[in-house]
Amino acid sequence: MNTIKSLFILSGVLLSTLLCGQASINPAIQATLDGFIKQSNERQWDKAFDYMYPKMFDQVSKQDLVDMMKSTQEDGLTISVNNVKITSTSVPVESNGETFVRVEYVSDMKVNITSGSIYDYPKSTFAMREQFENNFGASNVKWDENNREFQVHARKAMMAINTDGDVWKMVEINMDQPALMEHLFPADVMESLVRVE
Repeated sequence: MNTIKSLFILSGVLLSTLLCGQASINPAIQATLDGFIKQSNERQWDKAFDYMYPKMFDQVSKQDLVDMMKSTQEDGLTISVNNVKITSTSVPVESNGETFVRVEYVSDMKVNITSGSIYDYPKSTFAMREQFENNFGASNVKWDENNREFQVHARKAMMAINTDGDVWKMVEINMDQPALMEHLFPADVMESLVRVE
């Protein structure tokens, strides 16, 4: 009887330790993700991209990204992200004087199409739906015809990178762009944190 009781207590302690471990997210990483999402939802692209890993701007300038996002909105496509929740973070990997942490998260994304815009055509909406379903699964994508809105439950991964103190920058992990990933991340980080999907 004492053995069974001890096993239950041990199981309870292990479970609570696991649950605490899952809830333990670096507050600075959480703040960086929250700040990026908040500024993006408010269409403050210049501020949003301040949270981005600077090495990204070797490939495309910050101003070009800002202009592209503004142009997309002016052309009739707006995106908002809500209910963001980090589901896991990796063990930190040190490489070339930087610390890398893979951040898995889920969110609810709304993609609104302005009626009569260049995106408001069956061919465009079909292509968007197909891309969302390929990336997130058909069961996670809904199209609201009346409101011209996609509702997407997204599961994504970003890399949090620390280069200085407690300041973290982020960039999306996207293996559809392998050359960009290899430019952004050292080979050991690619193997341990990026090519794990």
